[in-house]
Amino acid sequence: MNKKMFGVLKRAFVAFVVVALFCFLPFVKISGEDEFSLIFNAFVGAKGKYQGVIVVWNVDSFESGTAPKTKYLNSVARDFEKKNKGTYILVRNVTEYECKSLLEQGEKPDLFSCSYSLADDLKNYVQPYSSEKDINIEKNLLNAGKLNDELYALAWCRGIYVLISSSEKLEKAGRSLENGVKLSDIALKAGFETTKKGKTTITSSLVFGANGKLLPQKAFSSYTGNGLENLSAVCLNENSFAQSQYSAYANFVAGGSTILLGSQRDVCRMEGRLASGKMTDILYQPLYSETDLVQFCLLAKCDDKTKKESAEDFAKLLACEKQQSKISGIGMIPVISGLNPYSEGIMQHIVAEINGNYKVFSFFD
Repeated sequence: MNKKMFGVLKRAFVAFVVVALFCFLPFVKISGEDEFSLIFNAFVGAKGKYQGVIVVWNVDSFESGTAPKTKYLNSVARDFEKKNKGTYILVRNVTEYECKSLLEQGEKPDLFSCSYSLADDLKNYVQPYSSEKDINIEKNLLNAGKLNDELYALAWCRGIYVLISSSEKLEKAGRSLENGVKLSDIALKAGFETTKKGKTTITSSLVFGANGKLLPQKAFSSYTGNGLENLSAVCLNENSFAQSQYSAYANFVAGGSTILLGSQRDVCRMEGRLASGKMTDILYQPLYSETDLVQFCLLAKCDDKTKKESAEDFAKLLACEKQQSKISGIGMIPVISGLNPYSEGIMQHIVAEINGNYKVFSFFD
């Protein structure tokens, strides 16, 4: 046999072995922590505890930073599936109304991803986590998800309220941030009226969007000591308690208000305006006080112990350090203390300054 023929046969044999591995390895069960087992699991993937589909309902009660929360959920789901062969994660976006309606019809997921506004509606549909093992999130966030000292709601991302303005807007209002003055000091003092051709226009000092669900007013009051009830239209935009976050942002950029009490989503919007040249400067003051901008993961009641265990494993993966390092991909803030996935920009500064400095509400309160 000549050397060329030997080379051909050698390559054919190697190809045969590789094909055989792909065909038969998925049916081979390997356990233990030996070196071969680790290599095998990395190449083929270990068989998941539960063989089937785990359904996650994601409810966006508040806006993310740059992308929907489902982007992060799906990214973590793909990583989970690679290491748990035969287990599939299906993320479904539902509104609060759809979530309540589907539950009333007898349909439910395996995991709920939501914020505070659904707490009362979910109490009878969820069960506690079996343990807090492998959970390394900030203590205040961990405690926020407990009921009767048991963990029911695991926080996996959060946001923050921020006061936003610009030098141009402050100048029109006859205000400045000289001599150590902060936006919070003049938040209710930068409104004014203008009269042109007999018509009076009001530019409110402050605007926000509570939309009947969110609590930016609590963050503001906690930080400044000033309440936001019964104020004139010059002090506070009269639609603030009923309008959406986006409506508040639109009012601000259109010149209806001098200062916006927004969130991390508005920070991203404003940075976009700055990059496109629509604004020349932006002033920010994060409110490190209180926030209800927290997304939690809750386990639905389930009689299948193995399925429940797999669902819990996925929920814990959402909050692990490796995955939390990617949370900047949707413009949100990690739930692990000291972890900063932002390398530049205002979000890097905001995250660096948090470190547990603000209060989060108990999910079931």
